[in-house]
Amino acid sequence: MAVVTNTSKSVLGSVTPVQISLATSGDTLTYVANAGQELILVNTSASPVVVTIDGASGSTIPVPNTGGATFSVASGYTVSVAASSTAIVMLDTISSFLQGVVAITAATGAVVKAAIIQ
Repeated sequence: MAVVTNTSKSVLGSVTPVQISLATSGDTLTYVANAGQELILVNTSASPVVVTIDGASGSTIPVPNTGGATFSVASGYTVSVAASSTAIVMLDTISSFLQGVVAITAATGAVVKAAIIQ
C-alpha cells in the first residue's frame, strides 16, 4: 500500500517527481481541489495498460440541461496508457471521480509508475 505523493513544481530549475510502482490494489492518491495537480503515468512495459482512479465516495453526478439525468462515477475513471508511453491526467478535470479516499490501481501484470506534480 503506497501513496502517490505530491511533488511541488514551484522551484527553480528542474523537478524530479517522486514515483511509485502501481499495484492491483491498495495504492492511493491525495487530491487537492483546484490545485492544478497533474498525475503522470509511465508505462514501461511493451503492452498497453489500464489504470483506474476511483474515489470511494463517488456515486452519481447531475448532467446539466437534461431534466434531472445523472451520470455514474462509481466505477472510477480509467486511463489507457499505450505501450512504452506516458499519460498525464489533469486531476481537476476529473474531480467528480475523486471524492473521498482515492484509490489508484493498475491491471494485473502491468508495469506502470505514477507521480503527481502541482
